[in-house]
Amino acid sequence: MDPTLHIQPAGYTLLVDADDTLWENNIYFERVVGEYCALLAAHGIGPDEARGRLLAIERVRTKTNGYGIDNFAASMAEACRQLLGGPAEHEVTTLGTLCHQIREQDLELLPGVAETLEELSQRHRVILMTKGDVGDQRHKIARSGLERFFHDVEIVREKNTATYLQTIVRHEVDADRGWMIGNSPRSDVLPALDAGLGVVYIPHPATWVLELDDLPTPRPERFIQIDRFDDLLRVF
Repeated sequence: MDPTLHIQPAGYTLLVDADDTLWENNIYFERVVGEYCALLAAHGIGPDEARGRLLAIERVRTKTNGYGIDNFAASMAEACRQLLGGPAEHEVTTLGTLCHQIREQDLELLPGVAETLEELSQRHRVILMTKGDVGDQRHKIARSGLERFFHDVEIVREKNTATYLQTIVRHEVDADRGWMIGNSPRSDVLPALDAGLGVVYIPHPATWVLELDDLPTPRPERFIQIDRFDDLLRVF
């Protein structure tokens, strides 16, 4: 066991992220982005320009329209129209079909997730805390088969410091005995630490670029980084 880690006693509240923490998510969006880049390449638009325009649009739209498949499809449609200077109906229709297929994609749990949640839920209060479109997230939770391990489910529009503070109050979490677990520096690490929670960071190689940010220095008492979800059993 890593000497910097020590198992916490029973009775903690664990807030657990969903996408790219419990199951694969962004890889499916990246596949569609690859198709989007290929469609635009046929018009002489390079992948860097195509991706750059899409990210610029998403950075704005997520603030006003939230997250989820529908907003992702709308962002790509807007990017196509801007870059092609016209309706781009073939591209928009093709990408819309691919986005719809994301909803029907088999849900792939990350290694050790179900077994780890089952064990943790017997010793701690475990709350799923995810952001995004409510319908999309509910659909994934139902397909995952994991809901039975959670004492509650929180689906929020955005994960920022204010949201975490509201969640702490709503669920009567003692921040000193509360931890956030997730893969996103921007949504799971920084605002949770700012709200006074401990954080366990589990990096994922396909984390969405808009979720990346500089990380603070690890400190065993409140900010821990581990490699895999089942490493949580070495902490809790």
